[in-house]
Amino acid sequence: MIVIGHKFIDYKPFYFVNTIEEIKRTESNSVVVLNFSEENIELLKYCQKNSINFGVFVNRIKEIIFANALGANFLIVEKEFGVQSQKIADEYLFDAKILILGREESDIEFVALNFIDGIIFKNSIRGKL
Repeated sequence: MIVIGHKFIDYKPFYFVNTIEEIKRTESNSVVVLNFSEENIELLKYCQKNSINFGVFVNRIKEIIFANALGANFLIVEKEFGVQSQKIADEYLFDAKILILGREESDIEFVALNFIDGIIFKNSIRGKL
């Protein structure tokens, strides 16, 4: 299970971004995070083309499908959407990992008991969400 942002576990920096310029300013070993939206498709393609590790906040099934197809490393979902997202990712053998957006430590148990790939705590993502 992947755990990102817990005080016990070291992790790569994650940066929320909105522009290509912000992507260029992130550390080379970091992961950029952005919202899935039609306006951000060019950003997603930019990350894919330039082999940049990236995560995408997704809220719908079609967004999960598209973000995975565009090469996202992580699909970040709300807890309520986690089990369904993981089933889709498992069934279609996604390369992307499903991460629950965690808010409290007890969310770790939810992730483990539901066999979800991992958790990322909200406070570990730098930048304005």
